[in-house]
Amino acid sequence: MNMTKNRFTRLAAGLLLLATAPFTYADNKADAAAHGNKGNELAQATKYDEAIVEFTKAIALNSKDERLYAYRAAAKLPESLADFAKVIEIAPKSEVGYLERGQTLMIQNQYDMALVDYNKAVELNAKNPVCYDRRGYAFYNLRKYDEAIKDYTSSIEMKPDNALTLNRRADAYVALGQFAKAVVDLDAALKLKPDDFDTTQRMAYVKAKLASPRLQPAAAAYVPPKPPESAGMSMPMKIGIGVAALIVLVVLVIILMKRKIQSNY
Repeated sequence: MNMTKNRFTRLAAGLLLLATAPFTYADNKADAAAHGNKGNELAQATKYDEAIVEFTKAIALNSKDERLYAYRAAAKLPESLADFAKVIEIAPKSEVGYLERGQTLMIQNQYDMALVDYNKAVELNAKNPVCYDRRGYAFYNLRKYDEAIKDYTSSIEMKPDNALTLNRRADAYVALGQFAKAVVDLDAALKLKPDDFDTTQRMAYVKAKLASPRLQPAAAAYVPPKPPESAGMSMPMKIGIGVAALIVLVVLVIILMKRKIQSNY
């Protein structure tokens, strides 16, 4: 049950932002509308198993409403790709099916495939900030941080009050070592949600990084140290040795001169 709830929460939360209007149909679609609205109410009340039952009944009555498949798919991950393919078949010019299939692929760590769907979503609706936020997250998981920041920025420009996107762009800045820029985004996110635990933890981490000593610059080319000089002699000793050498030299000169005089006689 908890697993079902978690899956439905992660996949359906985004979809609830995209299509929260009540189901309204005419004539023979009235019953499908009733089940669809009931499923919507149950989903928002976190009664996911009951919501799935209502969406399934609605699909049986009206198989052409793409939203019904998307909601049902959110609660059953293994089969969800087929349901989202049906959403795309029914509404090929809507970004919703691509966004939700991309979200399913992201949960399965299939980031490259998710990116393909997100690219299509952006192509179909370049004015939807959710498209850029989710594609940015795919880029982030692929370690393409510059591309992620570009998409997050586009999303924030369209919807500046989205704390989640601000947190995600901060994460991309941190991955690039741009901690000062991350602080700006986290500060903006905290103004929107002052008590958010995750944002507070991110801010503490980033500020700690900024407070840590900067890395030292690269060392200059290695120069071998000069060998230490031997202890020098004192000046009196040097003078004494010089005088002694001079005396020896004088004595040698006298001896040589005496020998030369004697040889002349």
